[in-house]
Amino acid sequence: MSSSELEIEWISLENASEITGASLAIIQDTIRKYQDNPLALRCQSIDGEVFVDKKQIINLFPASASALEKEKIPGTLFRWFDDLRRAYETSVNTMFKRVEQVKDQHKLDVETQYKLHIKMLEKKHQQQLKQFAVHYKQMLVHNKKTIEKLEQDSEFYQQQITAQQQTIAKLNSRYDAVILALKDKERLTEKDITPSMPSAHETHKTIEQTTADTTAPDNTDIAEILNQAFAARADKDLNLAAELFTQAAYLGDEKAMGALGRCYCIGEGVDKNLEQGLAWLYLAAEFNFEPAVIKINQAKHKTPEALEKAIQLADALAIQIKLKQTENS
Repeated sequence: MSSSELEIEWISLENASEITGASLAIIQDTIRKYQDNPLALRCQSIDGEVFVDKKQIINLFPASASALEKEKIPGTLFRWFDDLRRAYETSVNTMFKRVEQVKDQHKLDVETQYKLHIKMLEKKHQQQLKQFAVHYKQMLVHNKKTIEKLEQDSEFYQQQITAQQQTIAKLNSRYDAVILALKDKERLTEKDITPSMPSAHETHKTIEQTTADTTAPDNTDIAEILNQAFAARADKDLNLAAELFTQAAYLGDEKAMGALGRCYCIGEGVDKNLEQGLAWLYLAAEFNFEPAVIKINQAKHKTPEALEKAIQLADALAIQIKLKQTENS
């Protein structure tokens, strides 16, 4: 080792800062600045700690070249700036920590507010669902009452319509009876000028008596009309068949009455009308037409109300048949 190296007095960075009055940061910047120029500043590292040449570091900071001068203004100024820097770094670090704390607290507050808002929305939603359920039940009750009222009104009007139809049927029967009385007034005495309405059975007896006393339609003509009617039905000309059955029925033929009753019951060639069909079948049964008798017996069990109205209608039809036979005679 050379004598020059033995004369080197190595000092730590802290000692160099105390002697020169420069901060550790300035000493470290100076070492980096002269790391490639050992003539200006030599340094070495022992166990991770850096040491510098005392003479050289004093030379680099001439204002602190002696121990007496280290307390002069430049060294004090350096220390003041170093303390100021440290205070600034501490303040910045503290500020950063506070910012992080505020940030974390703000995040926590936001999450808490968000959860509270979600709970409020859920509660409000549940309340709305309950209100909707109550309103829906009220609407169901109201609609049920409205439907019941409409059904009652419908039933009432249906009864009114049925009553009106019965009244019309009775008026028609009385009208037919009056017409019959007017046509027969020449053969009635003054005491019998207002005859009572005959029943269907009595009317048919009257028809038989009338056909015996007057010139009845030719049976050959009725048979021909029936043959044409059955032929038309076989050819699927249902409208024509119904018209021919009607002609023969009003001429008093029980087969035609039974066939016409079938037409009305199933709507074949005419508009379907159960009461009208049963009325013609009832008249045919009065003549002991066996198929009609069977149908009427079935109707007594299946459709008794319709049969009751049909019997009233049969009385009017019997009067019309008598009128028709009277006109032909």
